[in-house]
Amino acid sequence: MTDLEFYSIDEYRKVLINMDVYATQLSPGIFSCQQRQFELPKVIISDKFINTSVQFHARITEDCFYIVIPYKGATGLLVNGKGFLANQPLVFKQGQEILTRIPKHYPKYYVVIISSEELASYYGSENLSILKEVLDYQYFDSQGFSSNINTLNNLSHTIDSLLNNRHILNYQSVIDAQETIIHLLCDLLSLSSTNLTISSIRKPRQFEIVSRALNYMHKTNDFKMTIPELAKASFCCVRTLEYSFKQIIGMTPKQYIITRRLQQIHITLKEDKTKTIAELTKSYGIVNQGRFAQDYFKFFNEYPSDTKKQSQVVDYSGQ
Repeated sequence: MTDLEFYSIDEYRKVLINMDVYATQLSPGIFSCQQRQFELPKVIISDKFINTSVQFHARITEDCFYIVIPYKGATGLLVNGKGFLANQPLVFKQGQEILTRIPKHYPKYYVVIISSEELASYYGSENLSILKEVLDYQYFDSQGFSSNINTLNNLSHTIDSLLNNRHILNYQSVIDAQETIIHLLCDLLSLSSTNLTISSIRKPRQFEIVSRALNYMHKTNDFKMTIPELAKASFCCVRTLEYSFKQIIGMTPKQYIITRRLQQIHITLKEDKTKTIAELTKSYGIVNQGRFAQDYFKFFNEYPSDTKKQSQVVDYSGQ
């Protein structure tokens, strides 16, 4: 069992590096994330709460199913530019690219991770192949897995109970709970009770454009790029790029670049004690120092100079 707490987006992002996940804080405020994770013999379960709005850009690299279960009554979760109803599970498989935006102060949500091999032993290999094919086509373009609410509630309750009582449960109780979770998952993913169908649906063009843009930004790490340059790298015009970003992420590409740049400068100010603020902002292509300081304060509730002072810890060990 692992209990984790993070109090900055850069600290949280370091944990995600090995998972091929890139996180960007979208709303101002002091970032805070609390997560409980329990690794069972056959599944991994966890719950997570993040207090600021965060954009996740990820690709499932392992041959597993990653199931997100929103907390009861929770709304506002945006996946690949599509909103989801409360209590609707989100199912991802290996190779799927995901752009998930969690709104500010979103209630906690549960995650279940199970390997394809393990799920196949309960769900059936043939059914699993069909499920993977369905997930290849639907791309969250329409509502899917609008399943039995009782099944979903029972699954959430079992996960929550296991996380809350992990210290007092014996081994057999944990194994029994694990079996319950897997059987509920099979009911939840039943192809006969879902409205997902294999069709000719393709990824929305806006999603493909934003995905190319984000991959390019993460690969080049160029914070001086212009919007026309980003549009060219995304194989579209500026107008289409801006429309796509608004549809998928909820902000313009310029706003997204500014947000990423603010976070990177914040990280560098805390870690690099050699550069002055003026040198650092110049290296990131910032011209208007006054405007930058105002934007920085709105986002982090402190000025760049405050961050710089906090990082300059005097070492008295030699005195």
